[in-house]
Amino acid sequence: MTRCRNCGFIKWYFLVIVVAAFTLRFYPQYSAFINSFFLIGIPLLSKKTPEQLGFKNFKSGILWGLAASVTVLPVYALVLTILGAKFLLPNTDKLLNLLSFYFVVALSEETFFRGYFYSEMENEPFFLFISKNNFVSSFLFATAHAFIYYNPIMFKVFFPSLIMGWLYEKSGSIFAPVIFHWLSDVIYALIKF
Repeated sequence: MTRCRNCGFIKWYFLVIVVAAFTLRFYPQYSAFINSFFLIGIPLLSKKTPEQLGFKNFKSGILWGLAASVTVLPVYALVLTILGAKFLLPNTDKLLNLLSFYFVVALSEETFFRGYFYSEMENEPFFLFISKNNFVSSFLFATAHAFIYYNPIMFKVFFPSLIMGWLYEKSGSIFAPVIFHWLSDVIYALIKF
């Protein structure tokens, strides 16, 4: 009997969804901490090295992440304002809390959905600039968000996730998708319709 090499990720994926949905519903004040613990802890417990999880090519990751953020996110913000969104800037303390909170979210989610996922699966071209791993990890990322937030509209994170996967592949570093993910979440948090 052969062992399924990719089955480990799938069982951990479902555990992450269950834990995140439960904590968000019943312990929202602790959910970010608990979920980050699982999203980072699982890859570490699976004996992945930091390099296997994408913690390498620091300079390349920073440059790719900033370049994509400066290119894509202003267009995103402009489209949202055209659609009637207003940007609400909080006071300095709240802004610092927001920045640190979403950095932890981006770091933990990218470690799991890009670093750990890519280290478990074989990759190959799929469609245009999208690889098989990018498509599957983005689909799983979006599905998790829809289930965790009990809202199918949250599947919308599939499209920015494709950008994050592309950044991970191009830069060879987890830092590129972390930066883009972090800044995307911050902008989204500052927008009110």
